[in-house]
Amino acid sequence: MNSRWITTLQLGLVALLLTAASDASVVGTFDRALTVAGPVDLAVLTHSGDITVRSGPAGTVAIHATIHLGSRWLTGSHDREVHELEQNPPIHQNGNSIRIEYADVRDISVDYQITVPTETTLRSHTGSGNQTVNGLKGQIELESGSGDLRLARLTGEMHFHTGSGNIRAEELSGPIYGRAGSGDLEFEETGTGDADIETGSGNIHLKGLAGGLRAAAGSGDITIEGSPKESWRVHTGSGNVRLHLPPQAAFDVDLSTSSGNATIDHPVTTTIQGKVQEGHKTVTGKVRGGGPLLSVRTGSGDVHVD
Repeated sequence: MNSRWITTLQLGLVALLLTAASDASVVGTFDRALTVAGPVDLAVLTHSGDITVRSGPAGTVAIHATIHLGSRWLTGSHDREVHELEQNPPIHQNGNSIRIEYADVRDISVDYQITVPTETTLRSHTGSGNQTVNGLKGQIELESGSGDLRLARLTGEMHFHTGSGNIRAEELSGPIYGRAGSGDLEFEETGTGDADIETGSGNIHLKGLAGGLRAAAGSGDITIEGSPKESWRVHTGSGNVRLHLPPQAAFDVDLSTSSGNATIDHPVTTTIQGKVQEGHKTVTGKVRGGGPLLSVRTGSGDVHVD
C-alpha cells in the first residue's frame, strides 16, 4: 500500500467524519406559515446560526428553522429542550409585525430560512453566523458578530455591520451604511444613493455609485467606480486608492499621500496663485470647471484617479 493511497484514504475518512458530525448536530426542525396583509415588519434574532431571507409571494411569511447542538452536544441530552423549542418556537406575530426571538437554550443554535413578501422591513442579528438577504424593498438592518453578509437586489435604506466577516452585495438601490471590524466590503449600486462605509482591516470595492461617499479603511485598498453627485471623502491608513470616473466628469480634486504617488488622468485646469498644484504626492485643483469635491488621503500607498 503506497503512501499516496494512504494519504487519500485518510483524507476521505476525515471528510466522512466531518460530514457525519455536521449531520449529527441537526437535532430538530420547525416550520411556520403566517398570513399577512401588506408590507411586513420582520425582526430575526439568533445567538449562533445562519439567517436567510428571500422574497416570495405576497400575503405569506414562511419560516423554516433547523436546530443544531453545539460543540458540547455529546456531554448530555437536550431532547426535552429541543422538543419544547419545536412545539413552541420563539415566533410572535402582531398583524404584519413578526418577531423571532432568541432561543434561550444552552448550547443550541438555530438556522432560519425565511420567505417574505417583497415589501418587507428587516432587522436581524446573529452572534456567530452568516446572513443572506435577497429581493427585498424596505429598510434593512443586518448585524453579525462573526459572519459574512451576502446581499442582492435590495431597495431602500440599508445598514450592515459585521464584527469579523466580509460584506458582499450586488444590485443595491438606496443609501448604504456598512461597517466591518475586519473584513472586505464589496458593493454594487444600480440606483442612486449615498454610501458611508468603513472597515478596520480589509479592502473596499464599490461599483456604480451615484451619490455622495465617505469611505475609510484602517489598512486596505479602496477602489471606487461611479459618478460623484455629492462630495467623496476617501481615507485609508495604509493602502492604495483608485477612483474610476466618467470621461466627462466635472469635480474639484484634493489628493494626498504621505508615501506614494498621486496621479490623475483627467485635466486639472484651475490654477492656484497662477500655478496648478500637482506633484508626486499631492494634486489639487478643478477638473472641467469643478464640481463635487473628491478628497482622498492615504498614509502609505498610491492614489490614482482615471
